[in-house]
Amino acid sequence: MAALHATPLRERFYSWRAGRGERYVCTIFSAEEEALVAGFARAVVIGVAREGAERRPVCVLSTEEFDAPSGRLARAAAVALGVNEWHVRFCALPVEVARHLAKALLN
Repeated sequence: MAALHATPLRERFYSWRAGRGERYVCTIFSAEEEALVAGFARAVVIGVAREGAERRPVCVLSTEEFDAPSGRLARAAAVALGVNEWHVRFCALPVEVARHLAKALLN
């Protein structure tokens, strides 16, 4: 991440730390790119309310849930709570990673 600091790419990536210090690098998509994010597979999506430099995680979904009826309801609620970014972590085991990140970020 430090290597990206002096480049325009720094605005496209963000790193979250989980409970045991694990670092999860995510690609940032705007709320307007939600349809694109809904098409991803094998990923974890963090709904983030961003105000200036401050980022607050609001929800965590696997891409399996993201476009399901319950996920669409969660996304609508997240947007109502100020989500304006979707942080996407591509991974082999999205459901397990989603549970881990939700526990770490939303407590």
